[in-house]
Parts: sequence; C-alpha cells; structure tokens
Amino acid sequence: MMRELCAACAILAVASLVGCNKDDEAPVDPYMEASLREAVYGEVVSPDFKYKIVNPEIVEGQGEFLVVRQSNMTEFIAGNGIAGKVDSLGAKVDSTGAKPELTFNVVKQFSPMVHFLCVSIVTPTDSLVIPTDKPIAFPRTQDAANFVPPAEYVRSEMVKFHWNDTEELRSMIGKKYTIQGHLAHVDEDSVTSWVLVGDSSQTVWGQVPKLRIRQPRPSLEVVLRVLERTGQSFEGGVTYADIEPWDFRRKNYICGTVDIGYVRFKDKVFSR
Repeated sequence: MMRELCAACAILAVASLVGCNKDDEAPVDPYMEASLREAVYGEVVSPDFKYKIVNPEIVEGQGEFLVVRQSNMTEFIAGNGIAGKVDSLGAKVDSTGAKPELTFNVVKQFSPMVHFLCVSIVTPTDSLVIPTDKPIAFPRTQDAANFVPPAEYVRSEMVKFHWNDTEELRSMIGKKYTIQGHLAHVDEDSVTSWVLVGDSSQTVWGQVPKLRIRQPRPSLEVVLRVLERTGQSFEGGVTYADIEPWDFRRKNYICGTVDIGYVRFKDKVFSR
C-alpha cells in the first residue's frame, strides 16, 4: 500500500513539473525576421504575413506614411501617426549620440498595392504600439507600365504657362495637364508651399515658370518628399486651379496654383 502511495505521489510531482515547464515556455514571436525584399517577394514565408523589418533606412515620413529602404528596395510602411512616432523614438540618442535601431513589426498588405501595416516599433530600450483603430486613406495606385492618363489630361510643358499673360492663364482655369517639372519649396507669409519649376533651358521673358501646388494629401505629399530628396523630377497630372495676383506673379514668376491628380513614383502611379 505504501509503495503504491509513493508511486502515485511521484506521478503527481512529475505532472506538476511538466505543467510548470509548459507555463514557463516563452511565447512564440509571430513576426518572422526578413529583409524588405524577402517580405515583398515572399522569400521568407510567414503564414499570417507578419514580418519583422530590422533597421531599414527611413527615407521620408509624413502623417500615416513612412518610405523606407533596404539595399535597392523602397517600400511604404503605414500606421496611424507613424511618422511622428518614429521622430520621437529617433530623438532618443544614446551616450555616444547614435540614434537607436528601429525594428518594425508589420503585417503585409496587398491592396491597393503591396505595403506594410505597422503594429509596433521596437528599439533596444523601448517599444511602441501603433494604433490600428483608424482606417488609413491610401492613395489609389496603378502599374505605371499600363497607365494611360485620362483623356482630359492634355500633355503640356511648363514653358506653356506664361506668368505675364493674365488672360491666357484665366482661360486655363479648370483644365488638366500632364507635365514634368522639378520640385522645390517657396516661403510665403510663414507658409511653405510645394512648387513645380520648369526646365531652366526654357524660359518666359528670361524667367523659369513655376506652379504652386495646393496642399496635397499626406499620402501624395510623402511621394513628393521622396522625389525631392532623391532628386527625381515630378511626372504627373495637375489641374490648373487658379491664377496668382499680378504682383505675386511678377515677383516670384509663379503662374498659378494646381491640384495634383496623379504622380508617378517608381513603377506605380499614385492618384487622389
């Protein structure tokens, strides 16, 4: 009887130990570490498309969007207020003055284009959850190779906009144009605006014409920021919205304001 009792106690003790070990097991990280290329092309398989992107270069950020790069891959990471949160984490330098490495836990999205929705950002000393309670307005996208501008967009050149021809500019209001230009900024009454600048080899009365871009959506503005930062030209469609006052045109050679209809970036075309 005593032998059976001892055996029963031994079995209970082993079961208890097994149960404790099971409870003490570290949770499995659902995010698979991968480079941008491996995540985009599925070279690292994650059943739920959850990836860990380690320390990509932050090319640009605006509102709900980051543009990040690794090697020759440039992709979007989206998240509510993510640009400001990355700025706050990046401001926490260590004793050597180095910025922390950022690891993004993301979920791969397939619509309207392949991009990544950020769930959290981790540094060696901190972590930050990115809220997912608000929808993110991603721009409509199409493959640039198959994109045909709508018929109402007339191909034109910046030199066709004459800053000193008021009547001609008035006749352009509401019309749509496909144009190419350089991106720059102009300061006016403490407000910085995006400006399209024509080719310096094509002038109007010795001056290079410019068009001021009315405030674009954040998802399009981040594209403008990347184009400017990387020295790429703007290629896209605009609607001529309004004429600038004469004194302002004469001083700045800005022919009027435009709204962006679409812009080309990499192998995609982004539209409103």
